[in-house]
Amino acid sequence: MAIATAAQVRDGYLRVLSGTAEDSLIDTFIARFDDISSAYCGFPVNSNQSTFENNTYTHYFDGDGSGVLQLRVIPANTITSVHVDVDRDYGASSLVASSDYTLDTSEGLVILNTDSTQGAFDKGYRSVKVIYTAGFTTIPDGIVHACGMQVSHWYRNRDNIGFQNVSQQGGSIRVDGLQLLASTRQALAPYRLAGAIGGFLG
Repeated sequence: MAIATAAQVRDGYLRVLSGTAEDSLIDTFIARFDDISSAYCGFPVNSNQSTFENNTYTHYFDGDGSGVLQLRVIPANTITSVHVDVDRDYGASSLVASSDYTLDTSEGLVILNTDSTQGAFDKGYRSVKVIYTAGFTTIPDGIVHACGMQVSHWYRNRDNIGFQNVSQQGGSIRVDGLQLLASTRQALAPYRLAGAIGGFLG
């Protein structure tokens, strides 16, 4: 699966192309856009790549003694396991029962129930270990739009890497660098992870 299809980018943003001959290259650009732009938005590198798509994460958090834990990536979709262990062994005895907490998916909050056996996320460095899935199961239109704009820019300017000006029709024109375009960054702005979202990568 990818965050966009070659057909979406080709038909919506690269009308100079007809047919599918360049789809393999477009797919490569889409994958690179996902990696670069999701990292720009704060999504962590996992298995040597960052992605907007739903992915499995193992993260460690400093417990603060409260009953609410902010996960690193949102939207958070499912919790595989939660361990609370100030000794950082994370053995079976430190596993928090799934019936003890509730997941707020949109905010990425693990909330201990008022009648939970655990009671609180014990204070301590990396005292909480969470394995969970997070990311977009359906890619928002804003990200698809950003992908289309950026991949179109990369495709059209792939022969001009390192040049600031190129000759064209008897004159010289300025070319933009291949960094994320201002319009791309604007489209991605609502999806940037910020604020209290944190934790340590596993």
